[in-house]
Amino acid sequence: MARRAVVTAVAAIVVCLGAVAGAGAATPTSLLVPQSTAFSMLGHSCGGIQEQAFTTGFDIASGYPAGDVYLQTRCGGSGRGGGYKTTTYSVWTAVTWDWFGEARTYSRLEGAPAGLNPTFSAEDAYGDRVYNVLSAVNVQPANCSVGNTTYCTYRAYLEALAPPLAAPGAPTGVTAVQSGEQLQVSWAPASETEALITSSTVTATPVGSTAPALTTTVSGSATSALVGPLVPSTTYRITVTSSDAEGTSPASTPIEATSASPEKEPPDEEPGHEAPEFGRCVKVPGEKEGTVTFYHGRFTTAGCQEESATQSGKFEWYPGVVNTGFSTSIKPTTSATLETAGKVRLTCTGESSSGAITGSKTVGNLVMRFSGCESAGLKCTTAGLAEGEMESSSLEGVLAIERITFKEGKETRHIALDLHPVARIGPFLEYTCGGSAPTTLSGSLLVPVIAGRMLKTAIVKFTATAGRQKPEALEGGDPEFLTNSFFEEVGLTVSSTQTNEEAVEINPVV
Repeated sequence: MARRAVVTAVAAIVVCLGAVAGAGAATPTSLLVPQSTAFSMLGHSCGGIQEQAFTTGFDIASGYPAGDVYLQTRCGGSGRGGGYKTTTYSVWTAVTWDWFGEARTYSRLEGAPAGLNPTFSAEDAYGDRVYNVLSAVNVQPANCSVGNTTYCTYRAYLEALAPPLAAPGAPTGVTAVQSGEQLQVSWAPASETEALITSSTVTATPVGSTAPALTTTVSGSATSALVGPLVPSTTYRITVTSSDAEGTSPASTPIEATSASPEKEPPDEEPGHEAPEFGRCVKVPGEKEGTVTFYHGRFTTAGCQEESATQSGKFEWYPGVVNTGFSTSIKPTTSATLETAGKVRLTCTGESSSGAITGSKTVGNLVMRFSGCESAGLKCTTAGLAEGEMESSSLEGVLAIERITFKEGKETRHIALDLHPVARIGPFLEYTCGGSAPTTLSGSLLVPVIAGRMLKTAIVKFTATAGRQKPEALEGGDPEFLTNSFFEEVGLTVSSTQTNEEAVEINPVV
């Protein structure tokens, strides 16, 4: 719709509506969302994303400042048929902030929320105050709209006097694997405050030993750390705490790990050497100076695999994901097969799974489900399920390098997901076929994954031939596969479509 503007002799008229900070009040903090978060919600960024913010008070459940933020970016068309038209992308998101103005939770809204008031203000029982301000330039405030980001600016502010600070929840899913003279400890931060974590501390305390306690602290959103040096043949009780601006979490539920004896020390490097990473490769906004546009990204290519020596690339790598969930479903007209080395087959007509990306290199809470399963005409079933249905134990996994190849001098890292029961304890899958004795599959599976591309959907293929899984080992590592109750190797073959809650890349070089 065309817009008509009346320009007066006055070059700029600024009108501000909303509450004004009073004498003795705390310093106002603007309530917005980070540009990386804005991009994850909007999916586009052309010269930056504009934000229009409204507070609606304090969240009833958590007590934190809450509100809604309008996100908008305009992208110009070019090339054949582009017509140099401008496309506007916009979305509303509901946000809660912590007491320091950092976005604590956010979710996409289906449409514009009703009842937003640019002059709204509210105060909680602790004297903390939130309020809205509208600034208008060359337009009457009554004629402003959130889409007019050129002349109308909507802002929400927080004045925190004595907020009820709350430390993050305890980390979960702690695992520990020895690597040389250190333990590689991984964990999942409390989901509600994951984006706000500023540091995490790992403590390894010897059990029944005079060996010294070990501790290490990692900064930012890291979800793994090395702690050492280890004393051989010593059991360590391991806990993790996370900290943000509001405090330090309780310690995680302790786990124990025993270091290898001197004659059985593990190799200096883990299988796969440098682990790959989940994340997002995002094009950074450019800064135009005259007719030249400058970029300040770390990478020069859309896969974030070639670094810019001058920090002038168009792309930046953001480790981890915002929306962590994923699911799989078997490709239509195909089946899933479990086959032993002795060529005994179990076939299922259906397969699905669900899980979550729990860290920059890990997945967890993964359960694989099979339906229409039978072997030699007998229905195969996991205890407690309907006939012909099978279900794995809760699984977790870690990304690693399966192999490295070279072609014309260029190195390619092939990535796989090492999938196994939680903490590598317990069965992978249990079932009974007809009236036979229960079958228990133990061990782990390696499945190749697509790396170097941002994908929301991808094909995942488990492949086996005559009971032998392909691949069977990571780069420089020992064989990893499933075995049955008779210690016979069992291979899984199934082709599924994986759907992520958001586009995710597995970066093989970061």
